[in-house]
Order: sequence, then C-alpha cells, then structure tokens
Amino acid sequence: MLQQNPFRLSVSKSKTFNHCKKQYEYNYILKFPKKQRDYLLYGTFLHEVLENFHAEYINGSLEDYHKVMAKVFKQSLIEYKTKLSEELLKEAYSCMDQYLQKLSEDQNPPTILAVEKQFNIDLGNNIILNGLIDRVQTDPDGMLCILDYKTTKNKKYLQGDYEQLLVYAYAMWIEDPTITRVRGRYNLLRHNFEDIITEFSIEDILKVKDTFLDYAKTIQESTIYSATPDFLCNYCDFLEHCDEGKAFTNKGRAPIKHGQTSW
Repeated sequence: MLQQNPFRLSVSKSKTFNHCKKQYEYNYILKFPKKQRDYLLYGTFLHEVLENFHAEYINGSLEDYHKVMAKVFKQSLIEYKTKLSEELLKEAYSCMDQYLQKLSEDQNPPTILAVEKQFNIDLGNNIILNGLIDRVQTDPDGMLCILDYKTTKNKKYLQGDYEQLLVYAYAMWIEDPTITRVRGRYNLLRHNFEDIITEFSIEDILKVKDTFLDYAKTIQESTIYSATPDFLCNYCDFLEHCDEGKAFTNKGRAPIKHGQTSW
C-alpha cells in the first residue's frame, strides 16, 4: 500500500484551527484565495530587507552598515515600490534608519548565525512540523536565541503567547540535542525594536512533539468546521464566505482599528 502524503503542520496552521475551524477550512482545505493587505505586505517587505541585510554579514561582508542597508533596501524596493503606499514606504525607511541607529549604539551585539532558517521535522505518524525562523543568534551572554520580527502596533497581544518561539526552540534542539536552554525574542519593529523576551528549559522544549502530535490528531479527525465569530472576523480573508462572521460584524459594532489587533 502506498503511504499517504505526510500531514504538514505549522504554528500558524494549528493556531488557525484552534481559533476558528471555519477559517481553517477556507484556508487549508478549500484553499480560497487570500486578500492582499497593505499591513501584511509592509511586514513582508521589512522581513526581506532585514533578512538580506544580515545575510550580507553572515556571508562575510565588511562594508559599512549604512551602505549595506541602502543596497538591500533598494533591491527590495524593485518589487514593493508599486505595492506599498508612499506613507508605508516612508515608515519603512524610518524603521530601518532606527535599526541602523540601534546597531551603531550596541557595544556588545549578538552573533547572528542564520536568517530565514527553515525546518521540517518528522514527528512520526506521518506528521511533519515545519516553519521558518526569522533569525538565530548567540546572545552576548552565550545563550542561543531565536528571534521573530513582529510589525504589530499593539504589543499586548504577544504577551504570554510564546508557542511560536517554543516551536523554534524545539527545531534548534532537534539540530543540536546538547542544548538545554533557549532564549526567545519577539522583536517589535514598530516599537523601536523593543524585545519581548522569554526563556525555555529543556522540559518546555521536549513537550512540543506531543503537543503537535495531539494537534495533528485532532485536526485530522475533524469533520465539522464551525465558526468562532469574534472581533478578528473584521480581518478575516474569508469573511464574505462566512455567514456567522458576517452576522457578527453586522451587529452595529464600530469597525476595529488596525492598531487593536496583532499582525
């Protein structure tokens, strides 16, 4: 008998299912097209600039920070200049200027080991856990650190929600089982690159496999995909298809501003 294709699971996929099964169905089963949103394009643009900037130094560049940033920013503009508004492009320029200022002031910077590090972990039972780590570094105190860039305006939605970073810590432990502790950072690009920091013990890290095997089992056994209407319906790519979401958003509630949610 031919083995079925592996079931691929990620943090975003499991979070979508846990938050709203109807959204999961539209996204991962029916594969309805997503909307192109300015704030998501803005985040993608900044991620690309930072990835290419640090990749230059990982690959041995000795050029001045400002020269390298100017180069990679212009390279990314080729694709994004016509996609982003003038306002967002100005904000992106200011954001990267702040980043250069912080770099120049840092007397003891981390050692950046990798950017956009991809992982595909075989959990068994034909389950693959995959993802992409924005940045891997060794902090000045010698601890391994995984970092994820965030462009949210409201940072409170990240406090206490560290599962994404924990999965990244697990991916690094799979690569090097001698690791006993990993630091995680959400790096807030719209808050002058402030960090939300946590640390994971080996006990925390080793729980990831069972957690995601349980997620996979629950998802695979599901046959009913019910909606969970809440304020995030205002930002759902599939709202026009969802009667429950439309009913919720049409109850006379004022539209929610972008700064009130995490993206």
